[in-house]
Parts: sequence; structure tokens; C-alpha cells
Amino acid sequence: MSMRPLTVLFAGGGTAGHLLPAMATEEQLHAMLSGSGFDQLNAIYLATKSGAELPLLKKAHATFRLVPKTDFPRKLNGDLLSFLPRLIIAVVKTRKTIKSLHVDVVVGFGGYVALPAYCAAKLAKTPLVIHEANALPGLANRVGKWMATQAFSNFSIPEWNDAPAIGLPIRQSIADISKLNVSQREECKSAARAHFGLEPNRKTMLIFGGSLGAAKVNEVIAQALDEIVARGFQILHAVGAGNSLPLRSEGYHPVPYIDQMDQAFLAADLVVARSGAGTCAEIEASALPAVLIPLPIGNGEQLLNAKALAHRGGVQIIKNESLSQDALMSAISTLESEGFTKTSDRESAAAILAMSICQLASERKRSRKRTA
Repeated sequence: MSMRPLTVLFAGGGTAGHLLPAMATEEQLHAMLSGSGFDQLNAIYLATKSGAELPLLKKAHATFRLVPKTDFPRKLNGDLLSFLPRLIIAVVKTRKTIKSLHVDVVVGFGGYVALPAYCAAKLAKTPLVIHEANALPGLANRVGKWMATQAFSNFSIPEWNDAPAIGLPIRQSIADISKLNVSQREECKSAARAHFGLEPNRKTMLIFGGSLGAAKVNEVIAQALDEIVARGFQILHAVGAGNSLPLRSEGYHPVPYIDQMDQAFLAADLVVARSGAGTCAEIEASALPAVLIPLPIGNGEQLLNAKALAHRGGVQIIKNESLSQDALMSAISTLESEGFTKTSDRESAAAILAMSICQLASERKRSRKRTA
């Protein structure tokens, strides 16, 4: 049987939160390629010159194509006048990419490179799969939903009741944490703590606020540090690249950034973090209790993400404006009283997406053979 490559165009940019699920889906596609009817995977990403996705794609040595930035202005200004021309240029360029590279499926995760890809996929009559990470869909995915061949979501979205809520595609190394039994997890926990220079038998709090950190969280942690340590915790704190690094002290281990988040989650008993969709998905997969401090941005999607995760248990939410030492310690006390044991048994969202992509590509291949 003749084989050929599976070519997938991924669209999701503006933040790492749009790109990382795409990269997790690519990882899963590589893993399941055998037996799919395709002999190799060609993954291409859309990016913009100034987007947060570009450094990540370069670091991963990913194949990408640049398109004009097409973020929709929230205010009446000159950007509004240039939006339509920029969108048209981006759509034309993306359609040429789809045609020239013989793209089998376009996969979008929202963000400002997604809308041109959705329009181009429709014009090129190429199957389109979209995934919405947040509890409140963004503009690109609200439009893309009506063009999509198949739509999925992380959380259940009332107006998207025909889109299965499958969770969020995350790195396999983190998704695998939920598969560990108790003894395996304890063994991995000791190794992970050693990796960060932490004490092996001391309960551990993981604190992070994204790649740039979270100034308000860092400020309150500094105030609460002595009390947290007095409660018996040691702290692994990613303060954010570019922020000044606090002095290390007994029980307190500040670092600029954590590359190996799977090891950080394995080391932890409790997480304090923002509530971006990716963070929530990784916390859930790691089966860890968490204090979530939603960042009040956009349309309030981080608060909705936090509430959706809290509905499943083991989560305390503190609004950013209410964050204080007392509020933080109260939330930690509540989680301690509930116990630190959680479970996670959701099927891999990356695997579900990857299966959908392979199925649509195979159907398209068969359809082309019939009409050839």
C-alpha cells in the first residue's frame, strides 16, 4: 500500500497558551503515526514576526510560515482601519501555503494567527479542526466554530454543546503523571525534589506565574514566606524571567523559570498559580490541589477557568484584587484540611485531537482517490 506524509498546518499564536496545545498535539501525532496510513508527519506552524510563539517555535526547531499580525483592535484607532487589509493578506498567504504544501488538515487553537487560517481552510476546502482552551471562547474561535469540520473544547461551553469537552492537549510528560500509581509517584517525587535541590521528605509548595512571573503573587509570597515555611513547607518559586531573583533561604528555593514543569509538578504537594487554560489543565493532570489567582485580563476567562476547575474539587480561588497574606494562608489551610490526595482520570485530549486529525486526513485521501 502506497504511503504518503500527513501534512498538518497548526494555527495558534499570541501567547504560549495557544501554541503549547498545538505542540502537544503534534507530539501525539508522531506517537500514533504507525498504523494511521501515513508514513511521516509534516507539521507546519503559522507565526507572526512579533508574536510570543516565534521564539518557542525557533527553540523547538519547528517549521513555520510568517503571516501578518491580525489581532482585532479593542479600541477605535488606526489599527482598526488596517485590520481588514492585514486579514486579507494573511488569508491569501495562508491559502497559498495550504495549497503549495498539500495540507491535509488545518488545526487551530485561537489567537491572532488562527482567524486567517480558518478563512483560508474554508476557501481551500480543507478540513478544519479547532480547539477552545478557555471557558469563554475568544473571537477567532467564535468565528472559526462556524467553519470547523470538527470542534472541541477544554471546558464545557453551553453554546458549544455539540463540541466535546475533552480537556486541553498538554505535554505527554505531564499527562503521564496521572498514570502513576502511589508507589511510583512517591519514587518520582523523591527524584524530582532531588532534581531541584529540595529536601526529599518535606511537603512542597510550587509557585509560578507564567514565563514572566506574576508581580502581585511574588509580592504576597515575600510577605507570607516565613509563615509558609513555619507551616512545614519548602517552596519552589519560579519568580519569572527578567524579575530580580530573591535570596535563597532555608525552605525557600527561588528560580527565574522552570523548564521541566513535569518534574516541578512531581515534586509538589500543592500549587499556587494563575489560572490560564494550560496551567489549569496541567494542574488537573498532575492531580494536585491548588490556590488559583486569576489574572483579570480579556473577558475574565481566567476566573472562569478557575471556577471550572474548582468545580472538580481541590481548588481555592483568590481574586487578584483580594490577594493578601491572610487570604493566601486561609486558602492553604482549607486545602490542608481537605487533604492533598486527588485523582485525575481524563483521557488524553491530545490523543483525541490526533485521532480526529488522522481520521479527517484519511477520509480526504479516500475521497481524492474516488474522484481521481
